[in-house]
Amino acid sequence: MKRPIKTLRDALAFQLAGLYYAETKVKDELKSCSEHLFLPILKREIKKYLESSDSKLLKLERIFNYLMQEPKGRKNKVFNELMDETKKMILSTNSPHLKDILMISCVQNICSYKVSSYKTAYLFAVELELDIVADLIQHILAREVKTGTMLAELAIEEFNRIQRADKLQEKIIM
Repeated sequence: MKRPIKTLRDALAFQLAGLYYAETKVKDELKSCSEHLFLPILKREIKKYLESSDSKLLKLERIFNYLMQEPKGRKNKVFNELMDETKKMILSTNSPHLKDILMISCVQNICSYKVSSYKTAYLFAVELELDIVADLIQHILAREVKTGTMLAELAIEEFNRIQRADKLQEKIIM
């Protein structure tokens, strides 16, 4: 970061710059991974999640304007590592069902990271009494939490379905 972090407002801008970077990258990065998915419902949900990035970016741009700063991202090493891990797991897995479960897990990890980062930014905005900024962050945060919950439910359904299929296969073999 070119500007030093001297104040809580600077820390807020720094946090948001990392999230801005993540939102700009997530769409392209996850799109390529989602092409390898099997379940139509998972493809749809990932597509919705990726499309929500545009809305989140608009909110972040409004926040930066409110902070009177240029909306710029900064390289986010944590996000990049999460995306690299996602790509490696998806590309090195042959089973379509396992790819789906791994993709769910990876996107949950990404959501969890973003939720944590947005919560921190929200707390900074509240402390700075930036109500509009806090409200915008809260909207983004709600979307991330909703996605995480949906993915958890989908993971449980898919895992249970696979377990039932495996047990049926065992009975057939015996």
